[in-house]
Amino acid sequence: MTNRRSAERFRSAFTLVELLVVIAIIATLIGLVLPAVQSAREAARQTGCRNNLKQFGLAMHNYETARRRLPPGYEYEAGPQGNARGFSWGCLLLPFLEEAGLYGQLQLDRPIYDAANQSAREQHLAVFLCPSDGISPGGFVAMGSERYAMACYVANFGPPDLDEDQEQRDGVFSRNSGTRFREITDGLSKTLMVGERQNGPFRMAGAHGNHFEYETTWTGAVRDVYDSTDDHGHMVLFQTGHVPNDPWSDDRDVSSAHSGAAQFLNCDGSVRPVMETIDFATYTALGTRAAGDIAGQ
Repeated sequence: MTNRRSAERFRSAFTLVELLVVIAIIATLIGLVLPAVQSAREAARQTGCRNNLKQFGLAMHNYETARRRLPPGYEYEAGPQGNARGFSWGCLLLPFLEEAGLYGQLQLDRPIYDAANQSAREQHLAVFLCPSDGISPGGFVAMGSERYAMACYVANFGPPDLDEDQEQRDGVFSRNSGTRFREITDGLSKTLMVGERQNGPFRMAGAHGNHFEYETTWTGAVRDVYDSTDDHGHMVLFQTGHVPNDPWSDDRDVSSAHSGAAQFLNCDGSVRPVMETIDFATYTALGTRAAGDIAGQ
């Protein structure tokens, strides 16, 4: 009787082979499910990013209606320590992004780097953060002892070179620009307005001399503490120097946290992805506002 009960208990237990089969089945199911979950999460993050860009589009159009021109890429006024202003398109859009309170904290009669603007410039704003960028939400761009909250969106300066002529007018935004929609004769739907840029190390480490990281903020283009002639316009603007996410991109280009493409706001308020494989000439045409080189779809 005792032996029969022991045998029944032994037969009801899993053998080692059966246990290994169950583990293998579970591992296979996890392997099938995880990519789908990750894909769904990234799709949700891309939707959040797209919604941010749409908010910028609405704010840009409201600003242009109210002021009869778009905000400048960033403000410039010569001063003994370099740019005595520096406030970006992002700063100037705050009242149109339901951030009037923060806008009121800015001392616009003082440079962006002034201590009076420290609290405001160190604030991270959700609308300026792509959900796929894991660095920017808590990161800062440092300029000497100063800190500027990171952001993930930059306005369209157009074709190169941003460092050579900060007031070039081929794109939509530049230093002290004031573009009107009627001046975008290449077509609002075929001209880029705002694109994405992640923060963190360049895609190609060590490829750009003593520059190693993307530097993107929302508050302004900040003068270099060691070279007052350098506006650092790339902090808030992008040039169409390389196609999106190009391995050789630098801190003046678009480099998205999304795989395969970067999302852009067009001047008509629409949002669309631009693939990494886009023809460079077509991408450059999308960056100009009145060159007559109208890009196809």
